[in-house]
Amino acid sequence: MSRPHQPDPNHVAIAGELLSRAEATREQWRTPGAERVDMTPEALVVVQQMERDNAVGLHRVVERLGQWPGRSSVGEKACQAAVTLAVHCDHDPAFQQRLLRLLQTAVRSGEATSAQLAHLHDRCLANAGQPQLYGTQHWYRADGELEPHRIADPAQLDTRRASFGLPPYAEQARRLRERHGPLGSLSISATAEPIPLSERHAA
Repeated sequence: MSRPHQPDPNHVAIAGELLSRAEATREQWRTPGAERVDMTPEALVVVQQMERDNAVGLHRVVERLGQWPGRSSVGEKACQAAVTLAVHCDHDPAFQQRLLRLLQTAVRSGEATSAQLAHLHDRCLANAGQPQLYGTQHWYRADGELEPHRIADPAQLDTRRASFGLPPYAEQARRLRERHGPLGSLSISATAEPIPLSERHAA
């Protein structure tokens, strides 16, 4: 088994910033779904400002590196942290699409994983109102129940997931239920019209 990539000595500070920002983002979104849908406008403003600040920070990083912050430059963990930040750049779809292209290039060169790409690709599709491909994106309904965004060709979902290094959807759903409570039906959400993003709370 190969050892995880560590940050390049020249990019330790960048790696540290990515890790710190991603951890703060995860802390904000660890609120259970039933509580998250009741977040006050003030609390939502704090979260939105944090995500805008993170996007500015991530933009600075990719400009400095001239590429996706990959495993050989910032290390395995910080590369994943960059994915976490990119997934939450919903307020700037043009930048999020640019990050997707950079991540695609990184995957082709072995600097990131297909599974990481699947998450960002699904997020971009969901934000564009299109069905996702890999079943990675879920949203809190007004009743606090977690529901997957629409999925293209649900019968082939696990085949696509396997090709991108993701476990079967049932395994992901089990983890989500353990962490967040009830999970809406995949078969129903796969065919239902999406709720406008302004009324959703991303998982």
